[in-house]
Amino acid sequence: MNYNNLAQKTNYIAGSDKFKNVPFFLTAINIPGLVLNHTEIGGRASTRMNISSDTINWNALSFEMLIDEDFEIYKELLGIIKKNIQLKNGTFVDFFFDFWIELSNSKGNKILRIDFSNCRISSIGDITLDTQDEATEHTLSMDIVFDYFEIEEGTRYIPRTWITWITWTKKREE
Repeated sequence: MNYNNLAQKTNYIAGSDKFKNVPFFLTAINIPGLVLNHTEIGGRASTRMNISSDTINWNALSFEMLIDEDFEIYKELLGIIKKNIQLKNGTFVDFFFDFWIELSNSKGNKILRIDFSNCRISSIGDITLDTQDEATEHTLSMDIVFDYFEIEEGTRYIPRTWITWITWTKKREE
């Protein structure tokens, strides 16, 4: 499906099958970096040597998204957290979900999809409300931790003339 966020030239959308109010229209996002942990061992003459990494630590996925004027997205996120963390008796449920982000070019064509696995909400940012602000939209920042992600490349836009040429070339080869 081609979700086109007209508020920006490049479109970033995100979602999960665990959320009702999707897709999320993102205004800012980071593609998480990683840290490779190299084990340090002793070498000759008290020198230190690093051996190949055996683990990967991913940075958190951070993004800022537009929220609706009725704050339904915010209410849903708080509902999920309250359902999984019982503040009165101190119990919690290990709630996790899969999350995806699609990056599209200015024509609305998907160029990249990132699938994050076993995600958990790490933080939900403040919502700033100001009566003097002329902006008509509100944003919410959010951090998600995850186990790993996979990148799926999208299909690039191919001009119609190229498709005609490719079809003509294939028929000619036959």
